[in-house]
Amino acid sequence: MKTIYQKRKVVSHFVGLSGIGGVQSNFVEYMKHIKLHPSKYEHKVYTIGSIDSHYELDNDVLDIRKISNLYGLILDIVSRDVIVHFYNNLSSLKVAFFLAFLPTRKLIVHERGTVWNQRSTGWIISRFVSWKAQVILSNSFATKTMLVKKFFIPEKKIQVLHNGINTLLNPECRINQKKHSSIFYIGFIGRLDSPKGVHVLVDAMQYLKNSNIKLIIAGEGVLGDILKKSSSKLHNVKFIGRVKDPCLFMNKIDLLIVPSIREPLGNVCLEAGLCKVPVLAANVDGLPEIIEDKVSGELIDATDQVLVNLEAGAVPLPEFVVNPDTQQLCLPKQINPTLLAKQILALSTEPDKLNYYAVNLHDKVTSYFNINRYRAELHKIYSEMFF
Repeated sequence: MKTIYQKRKVVSHFVGLSGIGGVQSNFVEYMKHIKLHPSKYEHKVYTIGSIDSHYELDNDVLDIRKISNLYGLILDIVSRDVIVHFYNNLSSLKVAFFLAFLPTRKLIVHERGTVWNQRSTGWIISRFVSWKAQVILSNSFATKTMLVKKFFIPEKKIQVLHNGINTLLNPECRINQKKHSSIFYIGFIGRLDSPKGVHVLVDAMQYLKNSNIKLIIAGEGVLGDILKKSSSKLHNVKFIGRVKDPCLFMNKIDLLIVPSIREPLGNVCLEAGLCKVPVLAANVDGLPEIIEDKVSGELIDATDQVLVNLEAGAVPLPEFVVNPDTQQLCLPKQINPTLLAKQILALSTEPDKLNYYAVNLHDKVTSYFNINRYRAELHKIYSEMFF
């Protein structure tokens, strides 16, 4: 009896791995997952530039600064037998130039939030890249809204694929077993940059300096020195720098604060939910797709004009954000620090409510925002493109 050998279909991923963010974290989780659970697809990984030491990948990563790797990516793009999955934004001049001279057969462009940083005048480039792509993925309905309303991308071409995380905890992480006695610890974890709104949280701590509430800030960024200087006289704010495992950070806090000015989805909320840490987040963009107000956490409206000094190298403030209540674009705002302080203080006295939020968020993350669901939906898209 003859055995027919069927070659596995090839998916080539092109992703920048030099920085730390939700794009990179979700991609690395996916690659680790398929390593443990092989599929019918063979995966290749292309990048440009260095790989941050934060990421540990078993796959060979092909840097296209090497001519042979660039040639390999070009062959994949023009092939009818290879899906090329670009984790890049639609307004990228580099992507547009790269694709301008190549016929595309099975191209996916995966937009995860960089479109917020682009000016509306970039719509011509965005439309061109979207025309070249067979499928456009967005990591949230907010991202889809931004693509359609700001850059006029055809809605029928966009599919929403929410991120998924590994729901197997680090053995050192103990869910919901914090022992802080009389101190109520709140936390921020992420890039110390203007769109994350961390300056608002530091300002809010001015109003909580006589309370039992202390803030732990994990992360690095261009605003780091300014924030440390502005909080130097506050004894309730502590900076701990970059952390490798978010779950171990979650072990230290009782409430996570996400005061973002813009947030396409908010991977940090998923990490908090996994560890049963309740979340207080800005009511903007994609955050309400994870945090349902008064059910899986609390939301707070952004009402104030944005007041932050943009340092050299800072991520620019967005031209527009998405109002989640109307699904319309609006000007960016920041949370009022006084109102934020009041809501934090109120929550610090309601442990039962916080536990209710934490349990509901944990259930939502483990049942939906998991890497198994992400892989299943993504592979269904791959399968439809191949067949």
